[in-house]
Amino acid sequence: MTGKHGDAPVVEIDGASRTHGTVEVLAPTSLTVVAGQAVAVVGPNGSGKSTLLRLVAGKDAPTAGSVRVLGLPATEARRRRREEVALLLGGLSAYPDLTVAEHLRLVSSAWAGRHPGPGVDEALAEAELERVRDQLPGELSSGESQLFALATTLYRPARLVVLDEPEQRLDARWRAVARRLVGRAADAGRALVVATHDPDLRADLAARGGEVALAAPGPR
Repeated sequence: MTGKHGDAPVVEIDGASRTHGTVEVLAPTSLTVVAGQAVAVVGPNGSGKSTLLRLVAGKDAPTAGSVRVLGLPATEARRRRREEVALLLGGLSAYPDLTVAEHLRLVSSAWAGRHPGPGVDEALAEAELERVRDQLPGELSSGESQLFALATTLYRPARLVVLDEPEQRLDARWRAVARRLVGRAADAGRALVVATHDPDLRADLAARGGEVALAAPGPR
């Protein structure tokens, strides 16, 4: 997959693979994502979806090939461009004594002068979390917690968003909310790399950029 002609890549993966011992956990993969594109990473369990996201996030390095983010090797971008990359790779690291609304206000304050909005109230409304705005993270249901994590991650004014199965633990109604939030992030000009098993989210992402389908690798 390639980006639009003339656009500088936000993510550029060239033949990246990852092995652990004799097991190849990610087969050689290439991918280019530019601003405004949303790419679905799909494949069966064990195909390397989470591994690929960790490489993009700079939390791991490829055994072969290269992964560049915002013009830098991803492991270097993790240190030097941290404020431009928003990650949801598992659960959100939340403060147990801050409410849902206070978490979003904290994000807005941390990027004071650079946060484009919307305001906290509007963001909560978009995520359909108004009812739990004054609840603590530990008081949320599993679905509410997942949507809170997604909404908080997307509230950051990052150029690149990396999401690992944002639809998990969400029922059909909230999956639709999650798809809407992800779509709005792409509409805002962000680049998104999203691993998903949800067919509707997969279709939405593919329409906004494309998809990379991984196959389960085996012993070398």
